[in-house]
Amino acid sequence: QQQQQQYQQQQYQQYQQQQLMQQQAQAPPAPEQDEALDLACFAGPRAEGWARAKLYFRAIFETEGTSPLQMPSRELLVAALDGAMRELKAVEALSPQAADECGLGKLCLQLLSFATIEDPSALVQMFAGLEQLASPVMTMLLDVPWVATAQAGWPIFGLLGTINMRKGQVSGALNTIEVDGLNDVPGQAFQAELAAALQAADGGILMQAGQNYLARAEAVGSQGSALAPLTALAAQALGNPQPQEKIAILQALQNAFKQVIGTAGELDVALSTNWPMWGLIQLALEPFAAA
Repeated sequence: QQQQQQYQQQQYQQYQQQQLMQQQAQAPPAPEQDEALDLACFAGPRAEGWARAKLYFRAIFETEGTSPLQMPSRELLVAALDGAMRELKAVEALSPQAADECGLGKLCLQLLSFATIEDPSALVQMFAGLEQLASPVMTMLLDVPWVATAQAGWPIFGLLGTINMRKGQVSGALNTIEVDGLNDVPGQAFQAELAAALQAADGGILMQAGQNYLARAEAVGSQGSALAPLTALAAQALGNPQPQEKIAILQALQNAFKQVIGTAGELDVALSTNWPMWGLIQLALEPFAAA
């Protein structure tokens, strides 16, 4: 285990060195969204600290051998949290004077803190019990364009996916097959096709799997789960190689989210799914992420 931790630390250091060299070689791109939002945290006196902290967040999903579709080890999550906190404390980014700076970064810091919790049973109804956390997460999911979130570079969907997977460590915490739409033929067929497409790492098969599910569900009049169709759209977004088409699918998916997730309790249900929906969305957004 000590050797594994040393290896992970070496991977972190290599990743950070590569990213810092890239940042030094060229100025960071200006975010397209309103400067008042500054989702990327490029502005302000503590921008360098936030940029260094962001590397730790991104390394959770981008270090060799990791993926938003795989459960990160708790050691990896704790190392990322510790590293980010060191960078932020060094520039006093969490001081009262910085209260209005980098809201998305602070939200991701909160999510990572919960993802590292020792007992995952505390995550089961997390958002229903924490309105002050649920509200900004809902804002990011429903109100801020996802491509703008991706351009900011904060992997919020990957962090939500990690919380989802950590819930899976609690017996009975994930949704029933009825809630997830895995109790009917279209859902079961989609689950098998999705697994095969991901195993093959084939975008075309992934797109087809999503399209097949939506066609079958419509043909049989499936009206059960909303999470299976959302996952089908996420699969199509990830599999589509055309940027503009990918953006259109992601916009449709965000609009569908608005119809499905309206309360903190509904967010908890979406974060209890057996589908790899959150990881698929994170991967679909990665091409738009700024360093």
